[in-house]
Parts: sequence; structure tokens; C-alpha cells
Amino acid sequence: MTSATLHASCLSKYLRSGPKPHDGPAHAYFDQVRVVVDAAWQISTTADIELPHVDGPYPPGYKVTKWFGDLLFRASLTDPVLNARLGRVTTMLDHPAALSRPGTLFRALRLGLLGGSRR
Repeated sequence: MTSATLHASCLSKYLRSGPKPHDGPAHAYFDQVRVVVDAAWQISTTADIELPHVDGPYPPGYKVTKWFGDLLFRASLTDPVLNARLGRVTTMLDHPAALSRPGTLFRALRLGLLGGSRR
């Protein structure tokens, strides 16, 4: 439902941006909605590839992404800040790229590897 809402928002923005030609593709709309579609697929395929019956192909950098994702998930179980950040991505309020921001990376590494303070 979140994806559909974001698609509708992109369509609304496109339609409100002025008159459109009726005889060609809506390239501007497709450019706007691409971010939504790519994020939704990234979230769902990352989870799907973890299923035991899926044997690839695995995307470039998969092993590092999986290692960090597992670390982030474990740290989010006890850290409310990481939990909120992860929750915002899984509910599509934030783009998955938000999890690769330096503050999130360092916090997950500190908590996941060193068991650091949750402040």
C-alpha cells in the first residue's frame, strides 16, 4: 500500500506540473516513479534472496551487504535509534540508501561489533 501511495504521489506531481502531450510516453512521470519502484524491489528482493530455495544470481557486493544487514538487524534489536531507522526503510518512509549514511553505519558497527553504548 505504501508503494501504491508513493506511485499516486508521483502521478499527482506529474499531472500538476502543467499541460502534457497526449501522443507520447510520460517520461517525466516514469523518471519520478523509478525511485519508488527501485526502492520497493530492493527491499523485497533483498529479503527474497535469503530464502533457502533461492540460489542466485546474487547482486554485486551481496556478501558485504548481507553481512552489514545482519549486523544492523541484530543491533536494531536493542538500539532504539537503529530500530527506528530500519523501520522507516522497511515501511518505505525512507529510501534504503538511508541505511548507508555514515552515522547509521558507524552506530551499527559500534553496537554490532563492540557492543558499545546505546546513547
